Amino acid sequence: MSRWWPALTAQGLGWILAMFIVRELEPAWQGTVLEAGLAGAWAALLSHRLREPAWRSPMQFAFSVALYAGQHSVVPPPLWAGAFAISMLLFGGGLTGRRAPLYLTQARAVDALLACIPENLDGVCLDVGAGLGSFLLQVAPLRPRLTFRGIERAPLTALLGDLRCRLRACGRIGLGDLWHADLSEASVVYAFLSPEAMEALWTKAVQEMRTDTWLVVNAFAVPGQTPERSERYGDGESEVVYAYRLPGPGRAAGRADPAGARPADAAMGSRRSSAPR
Repeated sequence: MSRWWPALTAQGLGWILAMFIVRELEPAWQGTVLEAGLAGAWAALLSHRLREPAWRSPMQFAFSVALYAGQHSVVPPPLWAGAFAISMLLFGGGLTGRRAPLYLTQARAVDALLACIPENLDGVCLDVGAGLGSFLLQVAPLRPRLTFRGIERAPLTALLGDLRCRLRACGRIGLGDLWHADLSEASVVYAFLSPEAMEALWTKAVQEMRTDTWLVVNAFAVPGQTPERSERYGDGESEVVYAYRLPGPGRAAGRADPAGARPADAAMGSRRSSAPR
């Protein structure tokens, strides 16, 4: 319940504020889509103020409008239920666990990823939030010495991603939960998750992965850790790939970054860091 209270609080207070404002200032808006839009705007603002992930603000607005549409639509309820079920099968992984939404690895990030994955590396490369397989499809053909695998929590997304990868011989994607996966066999773990998942992912990687293996993350740096290398692939603050060399189980957890560098700050220093061997 603790993971959901900010979202529920923002949505509930958004409707309360909207209904009060409409009743006092513009009664003609009562029960209209304008009232729902106002509630969504308040919910999005409150979500931001509660320091929820950025992607939740537009979801709050969309949910308020969808709630109004569901109450006033002539669409049969079974169709709404079916749409909700399909959405959960596709995007359910972002609403559970540590709230990692469906991010797709962009084509323009491939060069940065290749720079952070040693070319002569053997073994398994595991994508721990594989989604529709965008990482495997783009990187596997360019790193033939690695065996590519992925795990995905959302059932329908995992099925579609596995089908795409099998058709192009780019590895396999299975249904699974990152936090219950065994990382000990991986030479490279790739993650494109969410900021709040990174610290727990680093702890899991240090506990399970072998010495001198690699954790490669897209967009969201590991708090308090300095990457071995970082490569920028765009002008946005989060358009950076970070590569961390693992110290191995039972050893020090890496070099601390006391400044807690933000992604953009870390990327600025990437040209001074040593390349993966």
